[in-house]
Amino acid sequence: MTVFSRLKALTLFAGIALSAVPAAAETRQEARFDLEIRGIRMGQLVYSAVEKDGSYAISGTVQTTGLAGMLRKMRYDAKVQGRITSRGYAPVRYDQSGGAGNRYSEETVTWSGGVPRITRREPPRSPGGNDADPARQRGTVDTLTTIYATLRDVPQSEACKSGLVMFDGRYRMELQLSRAQPARDGGVTCNGAYIRREGFSAAEMAERVQFPFTLHYRPDGAGNLRVAQVTMESLYGNARLVRR
Repeated sequence: MTVFSRLKALTLFAGIALSAVPAAAETRQEARFDLEIRGIRMGQLVYSAVEKDGSYAISGTVQTTGLAGMLRKMRYDAKVQGRITSRGYAPVRYDQSGGAGNRYSEETVTWSGGVPRITRREPPRSPGGNDADPARQRGTVDTLTTIYATLRDVPQSEACKSGLVMFDGRYRMELQLSRAQPARDGGVTCNGAYIRREGFSAAEMAERVQFPFTLHYRPDGAGNLRVAQVTMESLYGNARLVRR
């Protein structure tokens, strides 16, 4: 699974005519989630995001912790930058580095006209026979953008509206969300599914195609809703992401 791209400075238009205009508001969000499988803490997801002037930038890390980290270390660091359009988040560049055990790799994916292209991969790897064709992935987003769009704090009217199609340089995956349902604590819940689409082997598709999950939003005290936890089904049993 790929994860995230280099932050670049956001361009501001300057000039005498604009010098008196205040800068657009900047929005920042940070979050940390622990991954638990069958009640055992196995990993951690951390991200930091900034939105300003119609652009966004996110950095994030996913890594094993606890017993899983002792048995096999895994860590991926990623960054992405992109634009915020009327249709949502549109990545421009995504960078990822990391690996598991003794394996380490780096990868860069860029988008032009909504179409992704793998511009760097170290060590080099030829496309596999099952890999999704990047040229056919117009309109997709990277994994980190998907994570942020799904887990970020939102007004109640925007909860459960981040259904997206992802491309990570190899796989095409879809994230579907249902309509928000009110919860007793003033929050909302919504059911969703992670769906394998392209790039997976026949054995992987036979193993499982859909992975159901539920987002649990709670009021954040500032007028928005915040994802407090995500409950899901995994290949290893019931799992959940818990916000810390």
